[in-house]
Amino acid sequence: MAAVPAVVLDRTSRTPLSVQLADALRAGAAGGALRPGDRLPSTRELATALAVSRTVTAAAYDQLLAEGGPWAAAAPAPSSSAR
Repeated sequence: MAAVPAVVLDRTSRTPLSVQLADALRAGAAGGALRPGDRLPSTRELATALAVSRTVTAAAYDQLLAEGGPWAAAAPAPSSSAR
């Protein structure tokens, strides 16, 4: 699992914490701190480390996955429940 780059969240900002987190992770990838194939911590682990709710970390991860790029390659394939 990759070490998450230092993330500083500004709780007084009007920018939602999930957006700030997604921006920080994106910047970490752009700066080389996160490389393709690196695994991020679970949403629970990251939420605990940053003292935020799991909803914040899940929303940030969802945003990054929606954008595609290296984040989408690390996402698990959707399960097929059709039988």
